[in-house]
Amino acid sequence: MLRYSSLLVLFQSVVFLTQADSLQTNLTLRSALLYGAENNPRLQAAFNQWKGQEENISVQKALPDPSFSYGYYFESVETRVGPQNHQFRLSQTFPGFGKQSARKAIATALAETYGDSYRQEKLNLDYRITKAYAELHYLKRSIDITNDRIQLIGDLENVARARYKSGSQMGPVLQAQVELGRLEDQLSSLSDLREPQMAQLNAALNRPGSVPLPWPEGLPYSGLELNHKALVKSLNQTSPELAALSHSVEQGAHKVTLAKRERLPDFTLGVQYIQTGEADMPVTDSGKDPIIGTIGLNLPLWFGKNRSRIASANYQKTAAQFTLENRKQTLDADIQSVLYKLRDADRKITLYRDSLIPKAKQSMEVNRTAFESGKMEFINLIDSERVLLEFELSLERALADHLIHRAELSMLTGNDYLTEQGEGK
Repeated sequence: MLRYSSLLVLFQSVVFLTQADSLQTNLTLRSALLYGAENNPRLQAAFNQWKGQEENISVQKALPDPSFSYGYYFESVETRVGPQNHQFRLSQTFPGFGKQSARKAIATALAETYGDSYRQEKLNLDYRITKAYAELHYLKRSIDITNDRIQLIGDLENVARARYKSGSQMGPVLQAQVELGRLEDQLSSLSDLREPQMAQLNAALNRPGSVPLPWPEGLPYSGLELNHKALVKSLNQTSPELAALSHSVEQGAHKVTLAKRERLPDFTLGVQYIQTGEADMPVTDSGKDPIIGTIGLNLPLWFGKNRSRIASANYQKTAAQFTLENRKQTLDADIQSVLYKLRDADRKITLYRDSLIPKAKQSMEVNRTAFESGKMEFINLIDSERVLLEFELSLERALADHLIHRAELSMLTGNDYLTEQGEGK
């Protein structure tokens, strides 16, 4: 009979294989993002920390637990109405004015901080997944383009061989073979890179690095028109990171309030019951059990301790304020840098796709025709092939960089620049 742990492992394996199959048949950016959101343990840990702290709000706003005590007289205390044998006491402490509400406010601000941290962790995860996905797609396109160049050079080598048999020089054949060797070496390096790149994406998806993945189906692209000042102005409403830091400042303010309230005493109300036996002599109220109401309070008289508590809370609040202010400044600089990279990638995409690559292809065809008719040296044809290869790889690099920088901008601002308008499909 299988033990519970074995059944659990078997169940988890079945679930993993089922989820893995969905990626094996449909590896798009959206499917990868959804898979990562459902399976990444770091994100799940952040979610559970958030929910755990939300539950703690009820704990902090509740009264302290009542206290019950029992006392047994090893030697009975003789009184006029009889010997006292047992003592029972029930008491409830009531925090001083404002303490309970301050503790609730601290717990609420902390829960909101964890909630914002969870949302930021989701953005961070999306960035890691998008970066790995884009790099894997760039690798695929690099392999495809290199294979196309190998096939092209192979065709040109056949032309050079045919011309050599007709009495032309051997040089073009050798040049073609050298170029083929260079491209085949480049293709081998690219092919060997697939497993490490695949492992990077698997790691972001919380899958074993050796589990196979198909090539990504596509790389979404959409130009972005963004205003830096408008983005920065809206950060207080959109950035989970800044929201978390703001709640830390808020939490610090509530801690200062609580520290000041700690100078006020807590009150304890109680009731005490003493079980009394019958008196040896007949007296009035013989055996009557007394019931005593009690009231107590703590005395926060250590003024140095109170001052230090308030000073500590103020220092923590000030530190949180400086941290928030510093992050606003660095976030502004980070956003400017990413916007530059996005504009640069957009410019390169337009340049290579609409201008340089079409011209390089046209030049390649013209040079090929000239070579086949004997009007051009083969080395010039090789140069035009290398230029076309460089331009096509540069276009794919710019497309991958653009997607990565969109994910980075989402991570910095809290806005969705990956899946809006169907871009993540």
